[in-house]
Amino acid sequence: MIRSRTTRTLAAAVLVMLASASAALAQITTGTVAGTIKDTQGGVVPGATVVLLSETKGTRSNPAVTNETGDYVFPNVTPDTYTVEVTMQGFKTLTRPNVKVSGGDRVAVPALTIEVGGAEETITVAAESPIIQAQSGERSFAITTEQIENLPVNHNNFTSVVALTPGVVGGGASAGGTRLGGAGQNNIMMDGVSAMDTGNNGQMLNMNLESIGEVKVLVQGYQAEYGRSSGLQITAVTKSGTNRFHGSVYRNQSDSDWATNSWANEKNGDAKVKGTFKSQGYTIGGPVGKPGGNNKLFFFYAHEYRPTTTAINNGNPIRLKVPTALERAGDFSQTVDQNGALFNLIKDPQSSLPCTATNTGGCFQSGGVIGRVPADRLYAPGMAVLARYPLPNRTQGPGENWNWEIPSSDLPQIKNLLQQPAVRVDYQLNSKLRFTGKYSGQRQRRITQSGLIPGYSDVYTPYPFITNYGGTVNYALNPTTFIEGTYGFIRNQLSGGNEGGILVNDSANRLNGLANFPLLYNDAGVVDPSYYAYQVMQQVNPVFWDGKQLNMVPIFAWGSRVQGTSGTCAAPAPPCQRYPGFLNINRTQDVAASITKVAGRHTLKAGFYNNHSYKAQNTGAGGVANLSFAGFVDFGNDTNNA
Repeated sequence: MIRSRTTRTLAAAVLVMLASASAALAQITTGTVAGTIKDTQGGVVPGATVVLLSETKGTRSNPAVTNETGDYVFPNVTPDTYTVEVTMQGFKTLTRPNVKVSGGDRVAVPALTIEVGGAEETITVAAESPIIQAQSGERSFAITTEQIENLPVNHNNFTSVVALTPGVVGGGASAGGTRLGGAGQNNIMMDGVSAMDTGNNGQMLNMNLESIGEVKVLVQGYQAEYGRSSGLQITAVTKSGTNRFHGSVYRNQSDSDWATNSWANEKNGDAKVKGTFKSQGYTIGGPVGKPGGNNKLFFFYAHEYRPTTTAINNGNPIRLKVPTALERAGDFSQTVDQNGALFNLIKDPQSSLPCTATNTGGCFQSGGVIGRVPADRLYAPGMAVLARYPLPNRTQGPGENWNWEIPSSDLPQIKNLLQQPAVRVDYQLNSKLRFTGKYSGQRQRRITQSGLIPGYSDVYTPYPFITNYGGTVNYALNPTTFIEGTYGFIRNQLSGGNEGGILVNDSANRLNGLANFPLLYNDAGVVDPSYYAYQVMQQVNPVFWDGKQLNMVPIFAWGSRVQGTSGTCAAPAPPCQRYPGFLNINRTQDVAASITKVAGRHTLKAGFYNNHSYKAQNTGAGGVANLSFAGFVDFGNDTNNA
């Protein structure tokens, strides 16, 4: 009944020795900057002090000292734009601005030449030579804050920028064109923390672009620290506060009043689908202290609101076939099929005579009326099933398959509000120690929304929340030894699918009207207290729960004469009252730690990574399914029946 799955991925004790002073396995959320210092004669300069200055925050990194070959390395560099500052006794101070670092980058700064002179003299190198990622063979593409703010893309999900990556086309998670070099499932991370749903292997949190500072897409040739999936590696870094206050306000809206009606609706005489969708919010970030001052603490906060007004059934008219007043009394003499043609021939199983249009001797009839079942032959539980539904509100015409309708103009409205808050704090105590903490999530109202038949199949969503938080600490033990640790957490809970939530109407309880309906297994609805479903039922206490078992109404299938080819539980058949198709909790935690040692011309790194994902979910999710709870009754014609 309940499936629990725990997945662990472990990578530990990785020591890498390189032939030059290039970066070893870097954390996904940080990058590496490397370069060489030379003098005017072209000779290498050992012993020079190199510092990275953040151009947005004004903070300084722990200094690095060039080795005997004039090389320097900065591992675990936070994504930002930096100025490289070089100082040495007897030489002029040199600065090289506009060095941009993205998460996972191995940036190779072109060789810098220092001149003899006083340290009080400063030479600024114009950024003419492009900064390239020369220290790895990956094919990647990064989109920065400035580009994100100005690109005409869907801002509701940061993965929309993937379409801008050279060599990438759409087509699904396993399509051949998803990435260069072949197909593969994708992996999505935010600030080094998994953002994947381990149930459907899709994205768990669709975070808006206004809270994202950078998105990087790795197509192929990426390093060993990128694991889990063989397709695209999509990593996002949340925006960070700078040394100046900065904020924004935005609003996007679409409204059905601005759209034209569809061709099909016009031909059917139906009104256009109604709905209003808004995306609005604000951002603010800056220092905790005097703008432009010597600050150590920075913050960024974003909050997006998406109020929506939509109609049920996607705004389309609801057209169902429900039992008529005569049929509820056992009189099927006026019954019509899915095409509106008379269909009143019902075989009496106690008669050996045929029941055809030319010979009705074996058909149910009473008082000379074909199709009327004698009162003493009526089956009470079956009549109770027919009585569950509303009476028709229109007459079924020729060629039609419905007798109950809600026009699109009269559909119940669903008003909801989705919110996405995001906050990030960066604290640099000194040049050796810095900390980053972040939170992002998604919140919606707990609402009860109407089903296809209002008051009959209404549902409630108890857990419309997604939570994601994490933190990273970087510490430089000395100019050549660096430690980095990251912890992250993400969780969602689902209760949708099938009817879209947990049923709330009394009719969803089998004991209300169908208590005498026969069951094959009386204890089928008993739930083990150790199951996740039991916890949810105890918390929500739906109408069909008695503290021990689920008293669900059976799923009814009506055969092609009623439901046509639409399938079970689909219009024009009356809606089913099913258990949630997806009732689950998905909780993932990431822990990563590494130590990097720069030893001469070599860089060594040891690392540990653990990904723990727990998922508890009902079996048979997403389909008619969960028959162990409710049972399945098929009233259709079946040649296998005796």
